[in-house]
Amino acid sequence: MDHFLKLLPKLTPQLRKGDCGKIAVIGGSLEYTGAPYYAASSVSRLGADLIHVFCAPDAAPVIKGYSPDLIVHPGMNASSILPKLNRMDAIVIGPGLGRNPTLWPLLQEIFKFVKSEKVPFVIDGDGLWFVSEHIEHFPRQMVTTVLTPNIVEFSRLCKSALGEEDVLNVKSSSQLQHLAAELSRKMDVTIYMKGEVDLVVTPNGEVSKCSTDSSLRRCGGQGDVTAGSLGLFLYWAKK
Repeated sequence: MDHFLKLLPKLTPQLRKGDCGKIAVIGGSLEYTGAPYYAASSVSRLGADLIHVFCAPDAAPVIKGYSPDLIVHPGMNASSILPKLNRMDAIVIGPGLGRNPTLWPLLQEIFKFVKSEKVPFVIDGDGLWFVSEHIEHFPRQMVTTVLTPNIVEFSRLCKSALGEEDVLNVKSSSQLQHLAAELSRKMDVTIYMKGEVDLVVTPNGEVSKCSTDSSLRRCGGQGDVTAGSLGLFLYWAKK
């Protein structure tokens, strides 16, 4: 907790709007409007100044209706999203994104932007599905990127990147940690694997664990809150 408190920005009269964080959440489709809202609202409640949600046109009116403080941009195309990302301090992609194959070119452009600009970047939810499906095209040296899989998403990534076929049946925590370390090194990203014990593994081999008791419910939205919060924490840590 002491380390975390050092990341919090100091509130002073000299701050300007945006100094505590301008965060982009890219996700939201006709079927899934709650996921990007949970991610964005968690960022807002933690203390970011400006939160932008980029979503499918069908999802925009619904998300706008959830909260007046979110800046909602309808349209999932590179020409409308990429120019705005230059102003963002961190990007979270995936909550409620959906699995429309036509979105993959957009994701590739966003990956290129993140790699070149070294923007703190969180990939969650359906974003992880796209990465698993196109693992051979996922760029390396994404040094500011964190993947946040649950065990099912982790198993898909291990199958695509490591050729491991039966990860869902692995019960040994040490074996799961070994797989997470291998995946982190192979993809050159940080892995934040959610579970009974949360596991964070970096490409250089650093491992952190969190076994603090939490809710025993496993309902929709918990991972979205985690992804949004992590995006803001990454920006504060970088700053």
